[in-house]
Amino acid sequence: MASFHLCFVLALLAILTYNPVQPSSLFNVFTSSLGTQEEVAYKIVYEGEGFEERVYPSKKWLCTRQKGGYSEGDQMDVFLRLFSYLGGENSQKRRLNMAIPVSIEFQQTKDGEIFTACFFLEEKDQMNYPEPTNPAVRVVQRPEMTVFTRKFGGYANSESTWKTEAAELTNIVKTAGEKVKPNVMFWNAYDAPFKFWNRRNEVWLVKDSNI
Repeated sequence: MASFHLCFVLALLAILTYNPVQPSSLFNVFTSSLGTQEEVAYKIVYEGEGFEERVYPSKKWLCTRQKGGYSEGDQMDVFLRLFSYLGGENSQKRRLNMAIPVSIEFQQTKDGEIFTACFFLEEKDQMNYPEPTNPAVRVVQRPEMTVFTRKFGGYANSESTWKTEAAELTNIVKTAGEKVKPNVMFWNAYDAPFKFWNRRNEVWLVKDSNI
């Protein structure tokens, strides 16, 4: 993932230049990231040595999938789809607030890597959300899941950064005697690209309760 935060900005700028939705609405989507954003709820069930175990309830997320590579062009296309929905490209032509985190589900399959980028839908929209009009975008009900995670800072702007963090966290969790699902993880960014200090990023490793 070559330049996650750069593409975040470029995607917003590209939306403003050509998307048929009113530019003022899209600009509001962009500037909303400057203020307080609703975060998906979770419960900490255990605090280990260097990691947390959390339970996330089943919630609806706005998602779009990218199979294979995840170049800057791929990222641009992914974020255009999601931000266009928030800006009013939906069945109600309604603008929605952006919530956090921006969450990318990474899956390693026999056919290659699959990236599914998702925005959390605010609680007020969980039961009353507009349907996407772009067939590449869909609202997904993520199941309840238990994850292991820790926070790390800086700009997580490359695929190698996320995978390195995942490997380190996996070692910590396995040392504690826990098991994780090997072929899926979530990469989560909480801050706008123009926040320079005290940044928050997290890898979520899904607990494997069947082992």
